[in-house]
Amino acid sequence: MPNPEILKTLDGLGFAESLRWRGEELWFSDMFRGAVIAWNPYGVSTVKLSQADGGPEMPGGLGWTPEGELLVVDCLKRLVLKLDRNNALSVFTDLSGLTDYPLNDMHVDADGSAWVGGYGFDPETESPVTSALYRVSPTGEVSLTPKSFVFPNGCERQSGLLAVAETFADRISFIDDEARVVKSFACSPGSGPDGLSFGADASLYVAMAFKGEIQKFNSTGESQELVKLETQENQAGGPKGIFDCAVRASNSTIAFSSACLDEDYAKVNDTGSITIASLR
Repeated sequence: MPNPEILKTLDGLGFAESLRWRGEELWFSDMFRGAVIAWNPYGVSTVKLSQADGGPEMPGGLGWTPEGELLVVDCLKRLVLKLDRNNALSVFTDLSGLTDYPLNDMHVDADGSAWVGGYGFDPETESPVTSALYRVSPTGEVSLTPKSFVFPNGCERQSGLLAVAETFADRISFIDDEARVVKSFACSPGSGPDGLSFGADASLYVAMAFKGEIQKFNSTGESQELVKLETQENQAGGPKGIFDCAVRASNSTIAFSSACLDEDYAKVNDTGSITIASLR
């Protein structure tokens, strides 16, 4: 099917991840520029937290407590930070004693419970292994799920189940409140499911990082292509991937982030962008 109509774009980014709609703004972490940013597609983008102001060198997952305080994953220091309404930054919980590998994405439930994923291994030098999700209570206590996930990444809740993208297993797993895997969707080999987002009709949209695609899954795991990035000949830095997406049901749009797949190149060149497209 043809790509959907493009409505807005934000260019000049490093590596945008953890896209979250909040009110009229799209919040995200620019992981390679050490910044948490809120973008009003019909206005301006505003840096809400930066490395220069004491924020993470590599921010990851985002979410909010019931009181409206921002939670941010510090991927490299393996912390979850809290930014309160007075812009005071503190450590919400410290996961550094539980893993030697970076953290990445996070989902925060309505009651303030957070589910945090991590690498679990070094994709550059080690073979994939399973690892746990870190479940953080609203008061900061940590418990671990069983080691069921290969590079648990984007996660979001729908109808009582938490969908978890397993980037290096090419799989989406769904877990219940007891962290039991109740079903899984297979993705095409080498696709690298990363960020994901549920639509109003419970369809699941998944960013396939390594193939530069967004796939739309129905409730039984059948999928169809929604977006496919065009490969440009002699493109600087090589092909791009799609790393996250966020559906905004109120106006039937989807935001998705892309950047160069060559991370070394993307770290020093602004290849990243966010696109908002129509789902109508």
